[in-house]
Parts: sequence; C-alpha cells; structure tokens
Amino acid sequence: MKSRVSKYIFAIFLLIFLAGTMIIYGDIGGKTGRTLKTSTAGCGSCHGSSATSDVMVLISGPDTVNVGQTNQYTLTISKPLKTGAGLDIAKRLGTLAPVSSGIHISNAELVQNSNVPMSNGTVSVQFSYTAPSNSSIDTIWATGLATNSNGGSSGDNWNWAPSKKIVVKLPVSIKNISLAKEFNLSQNYPNPFNPETSIKVDVLKTMYITVKILDILGNEVSTIQNGKIEQGEHILRWNAGSYPSGVYFYKVEGREISSAADIQKFVLIKKMLLVK
Repeated sequence: MKSRVSKYIFAIFLLIFLAGTMIIYGDIGGKTGRTLKTSTAGCGSCHGSSATSDVMVLISGPDTVNVGQTNQYTLTISKPLKTGAGLDIAKRLGTLAPVSSGIHISNAELVQNSNVPMSNGTVSVQFSYTAPSNSSIDTIWATGLATNSNGGSSGDNWNWAPSKKIVVKLPVSIKNISLAKEFNLSQNYPNPFNPETSIKVDVLKTMYITVKILDILGNEVSTIQNGKIEQGEHILRWNAGSYPSGVYFYKVEGREISSAADIQKFVLIKKMLLVK
C-alpha cells in the first residue's frame, strides 16, 4: 500500500515538474493564435499577464497593393536591454511566407524557429505577403515578445503591433493614353495634412471632371468636384476637419465633352494621409 501511495506521489511531483518546465521554457518553436486576430491574451499565458507599452512592435511595408501581388514586409521588435525575441504574425485574407531564416509558417501564421537574437535591444525579420485575387481591405496583425534569452520567462515583456491595414486594389491606369497630354493630376499638398489640403488639376481643354474622396475601406466620404471645368490650372481644396486621422484616397474621373455623349476617358486614384 505504501509503495502504491509512493508511486502516486512521485507521479504527481513528476507532473508538477513537467508543467513547471513547460511554463519556464514555453513554446521555443513559437505559438500561433497570439495576435489580436483571434485573442486578447497575447503572450500573457507564459510571459506576463498584459501587454507592455515599452516593447515597440511595428509592421512596415506597402499600404496599397494590387490583387495577387507579392510584397516584402518587416516586423521590428525593440526594447532596451533585452537580448532575444519571439513573434506571431497573422493575416485576414492574403498569404504569408517567411523571408528571414529565423521564422516559419505554422497554422498559416508566422512564428519564430527559436529565440531570435536581438542586437542593441532590437531585431527585424522580413516576410512576404501575397494579396488575395479580389480587391478588398486586408489586415496583418502581429505580437512581439522581448526576452532575456535565458530559457526562462521571468522579466520577459510583450506587446501588440498596430494592425496593418492593406488596400488590395485592381490596377488603375489611364484608359486613353492620348488624353494624358491633355490632363495632369498632381499629388495633394501638403501631404500629410491637417485639416486642409489642395489638389491641383491641369486641363488643356474643357472636360467633365469628378473628384471624390474615399476612406481606407473605399467608401465615398466627400465629392469636391462634379462638373465641367475649363482649360487651365484648377486648385481643388478639401477640408477634413470633421474626419478622423488616417489614409484617404482622391479618385478623379474624367470625361471628354462631345455632342453625342460624355465619353469616359480615365480614372485616377492617389493616396493622401490626414494626421491630427
């Protein structure tokens, strides 16, 4: 009887030891489901209960891509005095793939192979994102972990990256190249702006022009020109005082005036940034 009890006690201690080991060493090969796509727990189950604001996590790369296009992005994790990092990168629609050698795909998300060494408290890893085949608004999420590279979790800190919104669009170009000599659309100025910006349109003959402002989801929020404009330089102004900060687009549609009908010649879209 004593022998059986001793075996039970030993088994219990063994389970406690193994569980403790799992807590101490965590998931060396990375763990998915840690981003804001699926959870608000982050890395809290093993590395501190809440996000730490002094861990800087940032996704950088194009904000606008064409359908099916592949672009390279970078995830940077920084915290002074830390020597290692872990990560989880997820997406909503597109496809992720590793570029840096220290990361791999797991459950359609990107995670580290092992503790990623930092240099002077920072590390950057590269990955690729392939846009879906239909126009849409996609999102990339990421969570970054800053470690002491000692095999334990004590003193580790983590944080979320700001979600990366990506506009996936169909390629837009001038439909009638000959008309390009008769029309010029300049980048808005200033850009970034707050709260007013100017858009310059040059035309060499009378045309029918529509200029609409779109938000990052492609919704029309304002129309600043809709009608005929005469030959010459025209400055169109948009006051965004009542709109939130963010990426906006101005969409210009031009039609040549004819006796039969207004014939559409081109559609142009450019991006601008409102910062308050």
